[in-house]
Amino acid sequence: MKNSIVRLISAAGLGLSLGWVLAAQEPKTQEQKKDWKGQEEYSLFQAFQKADGKAKIEALDKWKAAFPASDFADEREEQYLFVYQQANMNRQAFDKAAEILKTRPTHFYSLSAIERLVYTLPPALKPADLDTAERVSKYLLDNLDTVFAPSNKPADVKDADWATYKPAMKNAAQATLAWVYVQRKDHANAETELTRYLRLDPTQAQTSLTLGSELLAQHQEHPEKLPLGLYQFAHAATYDGQNSLPAAARKQALDYLTKTYTTYHGSNEGLESLLALAKDSPFPPEGFSIESVRQIAAQKAAAEEDFVKAHPDLGLWQTAIKDPLTKDGGEAYFEANMKGTLLPGGANGVQKFKGKIVSMMPQVKPKQIVLALEQPNVPDVILELSEALPGKMEAGEELQFEGVAKSYSRQPFMVVFETDPDKIAGWTGKKTAPAKPPASKSKAKASTKQ
Repeated sequence: MKNSIVRLISAAGLGLSLGWVLAAQEPKTQEQKKDWKGQEEYSLFQAFQKADGKAKIEALDKWKAAFPASDFADEREEQYLFVYQQANMNRQAFDKAAEILKTRPTHFYSLSAIERLVYTLPPALKPADLDTAERVSKYLLDNLDTVFAPSNKPADVKDADWATYKPAMKNAAQATLAWVYVQRKDHANAETELTRYLRLDPTQAQTSLTLGSELLAQHQEHPEKLPLGLYQFAHAATYDGQNSLPAAARKQALDYLTKTYTTYHGSNEGLESLLALAKDSPFPPEGFSIESVRQIAAQKAAAEEDFVKAHPDLGLWQTAIKDPLTKDGGEAYFEANMKGTLLPGGANGVQKFKGKIVSMMPQVKPKQIVLALEQPNVPDVILELSEALPGKMEAGEELQFEGVAKSYSRQPFMVVFETDPDKIAGWTGKKTAPAKPPASKSKAKASTKQ
């Protein structure tokens, strides 16, 4: 999604004058050191004043051809700029403004024309045009006090208006500079300048969207920038204040964000929280990040490694038995690697598995014990004993065992082991004395008579 900053400076709003600001109806005094070079030049000037529309350009051309070194050459070039703009001849106006600035770098109307007109040049935009816009914008940002000094105020601009043009032109120059880098696909510089512009005017949701695109464009070399790009899309999609995106554009931004976020994160978990966080602020808080699929996988692997170190028996159970048996191909894995094998068999130094009793059959002298290895009260192992164990134990008590894998089921997950009593550790059941037979009725009656 490529979007451009559209920051047009209204010529009327910046006080563009299409009149002759010198009021040069009569020859100038000697003190001003400007004068007509005779009646012929003055007549050519008058012809320009009386002309309309594009006829003014022809009049200016005649005047310039006849008197190229006129005392009023600067003012004449300014009139070319005004007439070109009035006639919507944007290419000619842009080029004229650039020409004027070569000798008059603080000329307000030329500076404002460059900042406004560069956006109108596509699709005929040239690399040289971008160079001009970049140079002018940088000059403005570096020399605002000089450009807007009282001595540079055009005669037809009011003092009160002049004070407002300075911050407006600062914003315009910053926006144009960012736009130039976007057009060049200079993503790093575009990111820098877009960020500066967004800090000047945090309401510009379109700028957030463009900044998001520029950040995402750098993710191959700078993966850490992708979460920041997603944040900008989230802000553009949810911000509903001044200068927010139209509803359709916000939905488009949200759809793109949802797809990209889910791909990057592995799910849409946390997306709603991101949208809520980004709605009212164009910049994320310090330390903001979104975990990628790779990061999550690495953390999971590290956690599993730590778990295996702390619980080697459960680690072996999960990695060597449960995980492969619950995936596709589990049956083949069981037949090839487990069936008929004594487990755990000392693998990874594990001599016995540990589990808690869930149930026994029968309750006393059991020959079958159901155990829960991973989670309490969730059975996943059945021990089939070659001989009954003495006595009984209570549910929840722990046993250790090794056994020969006999069979398994995937759903619900259960592995059946055949084992012998001597391969069970932790059994505390005791042998019980045989129950005394009940007394016979005859003996009971005899006892009563006595």
